Amino acid sequence: MRPYEAATAAIFVLIAAVAMFDTRSGALPTSAAGLPGGLRGGWYPFWSAFVIAAAGIAVLFRALRAPAAAEGVFKDRGAVFDLAKFVIPMALTAYLMSDKLLGFYLASAAYVAYYAAFVARYRWYWSLAAALAIPLVVFLIFEVGFKALLPKSFLYPDLPF
Repeated sequence: MRPYEAATAAIFVLIAAVAMFDTRSGALPTSAAGLPGGLRGGWYPFWSAFVIAAAGIAVLFRALRAPAAAEGVFKDRGAVFDLAKFVIPMALTAYLMSDKLLGFYLASAAYVAYYAAFVARYRWYWSLAAALAIPLVVFLIFEVGFKALLPKSFLYPDLPF
């Protein structure tokens, strides 16, 4: 058994179960909603949580059946540093995504550029392409497609992001 993987998977399943319970009223399409396709506000969150729960159950099953790792979670200081290279910039990005700072699009572009260039070690032009393309696609999906506003930067009155 791999206890850390099992615990993480169980936490994901629990969070997904709470989200599914909270959005269960809109899970199935209905013609009474009067909306295109009969979809209501809870449809997407419910089924997204369902996919997360299913994946979490699969990971939990695998973690319970797999033999324990020969080494600990962090085999040396390099493993801790690798985790820090991932978590600290992510926490900073989450802070910068707040309203009136960098907003979602600029902060996520900066994080994608950092991760692609310095962690994944992509060439600079692929890092730049990913940093521009991913927030653009998210902008088109959420702001244009779903009409759902995400946090904007301090530049919002002048720039749409």
